[in-house]
Amino acid sequence: MKYINILSKMWLIAVAAMVVACSEDEGAPVTPSFPEEEQILSVKAGESVEIVFDASMDWKLYSSTLWCRFSNGMTSISGQAGKQAVQVSVNEDMLNYGEMQAEITLKQGDVEKVIAKLTRQGEMLLAVGEEGEIFTEESPLLLNFSRTSTTLSFTESFTLNFPWEFDQASLPEWLAVKNPPVKGGMHQKAELTVEITDDYLANEWTGSFRFKMQGEDRYADVPVKYTGLPADELVIRGISTKWNWSVSTDGLQYWTGGLTEGDGEPEKLSFPLSFRVLAKNSEYVVKAVYQDGDYLWIDGVDGAKAFFDIKDDAHGNLELCNVQENTSAKRRGYILVFPKSVYDELSHGGTWSDMNTLLNSEGTDLSEDVSDEYIVMVFDQEGASVSVGLPEVWLISGDNKTQLNVAQGFGENATQDLKDKFNEGGDIYLQDKSQIYNLEVESGAQLDIKPLLKNDWGDDIFLEKCSFLDEKGVLLSDEPVHSITGDLPSERCLHFTCNQSVVILFQGEYSMTYKVLIITLKNK
Repeated sequence: MKYINILSKMWLIAVAAMVVACSEDEGAPVTPSFPEEEQILSVKAGESVEIVFDASMDWKLYSSTLWCRFSNGMTSISGQAGKQAVQVSVNEDMLNYGEMQAEITLKQGDVEKVIAKLTRQGEMLLAVGEEGEIFTEESPLLLNFSRTSTTLSFTESFTLNFPWEFDQASLPEWLAVKNPPVKGGMHQKAELTVEITDDYLANEWTGSFRFKMQGEDRYADVPVKYTGLPADELVIRGISTKWNWSVSTDGLQYWTGGLTEGDGEPEKLSFPLSFRVLAKNSEYVVKAVYQDGDYLWIDGVDGAKAFFDIKDDAHGNLELCNVQENTSAKRRGYILVFPKSVYDELSHGGTWSDMNTLLNSEGTDLSEDVSDEYIVMVFDQEGASVSVGLPEVWLISGDNKTQLNVAQGFGENATQDLKDKFNEGGDIYLQDKSQIYNLEVESGAQLDIKPLLKNDWGDDIFLEKCSFLDEKGVLLSDEPVHSITGDLPSERCLHFTCNQSVVILFQGEYSMTYKVLIITLKNK
């Protein structure tokens, strides 16, 4: 019995020792472990990130903001010791244009520490096109060339999702904005009228429009690209029209207009005549074509030399100059300019002669393949006075023919009403007023009249018809019986019997009047 008691006491002592030992273990403090470095993360609204750490005991995570939540949808989450990978989602709550920061705090026991900082990027600043386009470097706003006689201009509209200021100073040098908007509110439209000056018209350019956020150092750029001139396009500056140019006989002056009745006296300017050619990469070909007699010739081809020069600096700056004095009939000059790609196509890569390429098969006119858009200028140089000669008037009496004297001018008997018809603003257009003649005949005179019409070039003109007017220049309702004979221009002859004073207009093609004869009856 005594032995059993001793054993019992020993067992109690052992148990007590174990209890004490366990009590001592439970009371020993445990030091929580935390990541040595904070995780610094940059995120956008709608994105998720992963927070990684190793917990030495039960833990809890806290988010400092409502827009940063854990996988449970809350701003806090907890778990047990061990390696952890916790998903954090970033939403659009309280999203604005500035950056915002959230802190993720880890708590273990009574100790807590910020283990991660998330920076949420602000809302993207956008400038949206009129049809909802968002322009990028890969897909910029395109400005395409269109033919115009003035500065190339575009109007573009953007809607911005922030209060904005237009940054005029950041524009590239090739872009000009006319009367730019200064500023606008959120979602207020910005309308820009964009101009591309001639210095930059030919080639391709890139840049951007910049809209700054009011009061912030942030901005939205709209990438923009001008595509330049197409390879088959030309732009000519400095010449108002390609037609209706005249050059003085001495080759010193030029003018345009003044060729039709009612035009004022044109302003005459002195050579050289400067103009500008804009072509892609300044690749163009210039040709001088001129008339010699009935045929056209090309300067520099088969030894031909034009009566004028075209100076070209190969950068699009050209001059018409050194026009020679004209000692013969009126003559014509042409300035042709082609984009190089067009000229190469016409000439089959330069293998065809210009005479075959640019002129018709007879050599009397430009080829139909030469488009008007590549004719820069056509001008006529006045000729030395061409003696067109008096009209020949013959009095017929039986088998006898007597040539009558014809005087130049209106004569003494012409009425003022008739003279007014030929003045500026009158009803009758006669380019050369020196071609008015007069004579007197007896009533009943049977006349043969050869008008001997010539044009400004000195070429014979075929008499197509005659118009008969009274003494005041009014068209006769009952014109004299007459006929016109002769197969050649120099042989054309009017036959009629003159029973009243009459004014005869001798007309060629398109009813153009080339000569006038005033016939007055002597016995009136």
